[in-house]
Amino acid sequence: MNDETKSKEKNVIPFPGVVEKLVEKGMASLKEKRLKDALDDFQQALKYDQNHPQARYGVVLTYIELGQLDDAVAESKRMLQEGIGDYFDLLQVHVSLLVQLACYEEVVAMLEAVLAEGKVPPKQAETFYQLLHFSRQMSEDDHVVEDTVISLKEVEEEPPPKELLHLLDDPNVKTQWASLQKLKKYNHPLIFEKYIEYLKDEEKDLVLKTFILQSLKDKKIEEQVEVRKIGQVEYINPQELNDLFENPFGQKVANLITYQLEQENPSLKDMVLQLWWQYLFALVPFLPKPQDEKIWAAAVHLVVTESLGGEFDEKEISEQYDVNVQELVEAANELVEVEAQVFQGIEI
Repeated sequence: MNDETKSKEKNVIPFPGVVEKLVEKGMASLKEKRLKDALDDFQQALKYDQNHPQARYGVVLTYIELGQLDDAVAESKRMLQEGIGDYFDLLQVHVSLLVQLACYEEVVAMLEAVLAEGKVPPKQAETFYQLLHFSRQMSEDDHVVEDTVISLKEVEEEPPPKELLHLLDDPNVKTQWASLQKLKKYNHPLIFEKYIEYLKDEEKDLVLKTFILQSLKDKKIEEQVEVRKIGQVEYINPQELNDLFENPFGQKVANLITYQLEQENPSLKDMVLQLWWQYLFALVPFLPKPQDEKIWAAAVHLVVTESLGGEFDEKEISEQYDVNVQELVEAANELVEVEAQVFQGIEI
């Protein structure tokens, strides 16, 4: 083949709509689990348009279904770098893959930078804060749970291994977390029974209980479940759980924190907001009491300032937020107590 022929072949213009048809065909094959056909269709589409967002994303999804997570990470990373597709949707897939591959430090670095910009849409922000929280815990601890990578292929109705369910009772919370990650691919009554038992246990980790509630919601479970946290009991239908960042009280506190610290100390503001949302996430489905945004904005401000080892004056912070010093200290102590119960089985 001479150079002229190669050039003509390279510049072939496809019939109108052929790329879209190939992508649709690929998506249909992917849905039907004909993974080799799906990959062939997406790659054929990319021969005509190498930057087609849906075709590139289809390749990522197919790699995930094939269990080729390293390839999926590499492709999603290239898409992020090239600005192809919806950035935040793709970022959510990318960092979720990194977590499964135990690349926790990379997740922390990436999400800290993204969240610091304050431009993350609410629908992704909650997930990003969750992934950041867990990745920090994982990266700071020397113990690594083996075999945490799971296949994302659906295994509906197949009962999970009993030993996997038993891991939810392991003293090490990180082992429990790894078990939850693996159980996500199953859809069996035994799992739901174990989750319900976990939610009732006052000694179990607060954050993992929130993840279980979210998992029940994702699995479309509608029956009432009993949730016990910090001495409180509530019966809730998982489908009634709202997006954390749409909580009116949570937003009031966040807005007040932003108002007080945006100009004075933007870096401190970011840390205070992060702790606030983590605290609320640990409490789900409960809310702090009293529901006074001034008290809790001041309390989170106080706790973060103290944790940084900087100089602070409780009276000064109480005056800044116009709250009673005693109420401020009580709220701060409660916040610290709850934080101490999160991932309680891990030595850091």
